[in-house]
Amino acid sequence: MLKNKKVGLLIKKCFDKIFAIIGLIITSPVFLLVTVILRMKGEDVFYLQKRVGYQGRDFFAYKFTTMPKGSEKFGYITTTNDSRPFKFGKFLRKTKLNEVPQLINVFLGSMSIVGPRPLVREQIASVLSDSEVERYYTMRPGITGAGSLFYHHEDQLLAGVTEPFKYDREVLMPHKQKLEDRYWKEWNLRTDIRILALTFICVLNSQFIITEEIIFRDKE
Repeated sequence: MLKNKKVGLLIKKCFDKIFAIIGLIITSPVFLLVTVILRMKGEDVFYLQKRVGYQGRDFFAYKFTTMPKGSEKFGYITTTNDSRPFKFGKFLRKTKLNEVPQLINVFLGSMSIVGPRPLVREQIASVLSDSEVERYYTMRPGITGAGSLFYHHEDQLLAGVTEPFKYDREVLMPHKQKLEDRYWKEWNLRTDIRILALTFICVLNSQFIITEEIIFRDKE
């Protein structure tokens, strides 16, 4: 069983590299168009977020810029009624196009296509238990994953509460971590393929309802 998992993880790593190369080629027109628009608006093309990744190493996650410089000092959580993103930035966030540059991270090996969402050290220190931190460090963070897929409408949920930071810390993050732990325990290539397919469905239909049963249908 352990040998099969090691082989599967090797296939996953190769898949990540191939998918990243193909994805970067296919989305190159998007990169060009977004770059031109952002530069015309006087904004930086990329926003680099410092995150914690595989084996506890820091790395910078690439995203297209969606907010003016200095906006991050008001917190890493954004909601649908957040006033910080500029108009084109809101479009990038709504369509998830701001996440596309993370294909660069996948190509460089700091991220995977599917895995837990990359966290900041503040989140790791305040939400995760010691055992959860250890498990988190064994996985490369993903562009999509069990937690981020289940809460693909997270910005809408946070917009509906009076204390979004508290709600994220006490409600969303603990449940996300339960999902990531289950992903870690039950991982197989079919789960990755299913999560990736469901992610595309959610991008096309933001009202699509995701349940744990859909994500982990083939428990083995």
